[in-house]
Amino acid sequence: MTRTHVSRASERGQALVEIALCVPLLMLFLIGAIDLGRLSQFDTTLESAARAGAQYGSLNLVTANDGTGMTTAAQNDLPSWASNFTVSPSSYCQCPGGAAASCTATACSTSHRLLYVSVSVTGTFRPFFHYFTGTAVARTRTATLQVGQ
Repeated sequence: MTRTHVSRASERGQALVEIALCVPLLMLFLIGAIDLGRLSQFDTTLESAARAGAQYGSLNLVTANDGTGMTTAAQNDLPSWASNFTVSPSSYCQCPGGAAASCTATACSTSHRLLYVSVSVTGTFRPFFHYFTGTAVARTRTATLQVGQ
């Protein structure tokens, strides 16, 4: 009977050692999964803001040249917790075949030119732990839409 008692005590000690070794590893996985979810949410936020700015700019020829309006539309789409974001609107022209063109009315010889707006939103993601990348990761998302003419 004494032998059984010693065996159970050693099993309890073994279980305690296993828990002591596994819990930190499980916590690291949990924090990593949370950071991955936060990064996904951060990227989705950037993408949504870029699309909102590009949608405003693609409404017509007047809004396509309104960089301040595209920036404001992108900033208005950002949630209240978002800070330190940079919005960069731009526009460019192409011929229907995809060749780059100037934005003059006669830029494309065979047909009319196509005007596009592009809005890039850049932000800095700060994970809970530094992992392999350092303290912060710069992320950029860009949305490009054709302007309705």
